Amino acid sequence: MPSDTQQTPQPTPSQPEGRARSAMNALRHGLTARIVVLPSEDMAVYVAFSKEIVDSLDAQTPLERQFAQTVADNQWRINRIRTIEDALLATVPVAASNDQKAATDPASPEMQSACNAAQAFREHSKSLLNLSIYEQRLHRAVKDALSQLKELQTARSERCKLNMDWAIRLSKAQKMRGFPYNPQADGFVFANAQIDTEIRRRERLDHAIQAERVHFNLATYARYDGIREDMYENRAA
Repeated sequence: MPSDTQQTPQPTPSQPEGRARSAMNALRHGLTARIVVLPSEDMAVYVAFSKEIVDSLDAQTPLERQFAQTVADNQWRINRIRTIEDALLATVPVAASNDQKAATDPASPEMQSACNAAQAFREHSKSLLNLSIYEQRLHRAVKDALSQLKELQTARSERCKLNMDWAIRLSKAQKMRGFPYNPQADGFVFANAQIDTEIRRRERLDHAIQAERVHFNLATYARYDGIREDMYENRAA
């Protein structure tokens, strides 16, 4: 038998009331959730978004990649907050007031937008405040993760440069004696081709610095380079 109690139809997500409810649900369950991608979100979009950010941060080690992933995940959450905020603002009807005529007048879209925003803040002030608080926290988390990532990358870069300096010295010393050089025997991860490439790069950079000192004047640079070669040959003799 049909029940005497009639169920009130629930608004669908496509209706304004449904969109507002969906936005509120996302606010309650999406901001503080530990799961990064919600069921309503596209996993493929998140994966592409995350990969682009992590790749741009040039993370090389597992710990660096962890901090880079933290940046990507929190930026995804920040974007979600902005989407929720847009949804809240878009689903608030224009307030019926003395300014109703001006608010609905196509000739005054600024007034209509202002009225919508004012009513949104009145009806969802607590939710919008929570959005702002969560976004500030996420921005701080992104800033902290970037700072720690930068520290790790700086330390790695300094270690790499120091190791390359020693590898170049050892390689040149072995070549001077007529012996082949095995970087791995000294604990380096560089290949001989990498060491030789870096040697040539540094030599070109040294020539460029000397050319800059003589204001890139070829005649002056040639004389200076000739003097330097003579000095090197005299020392070798």
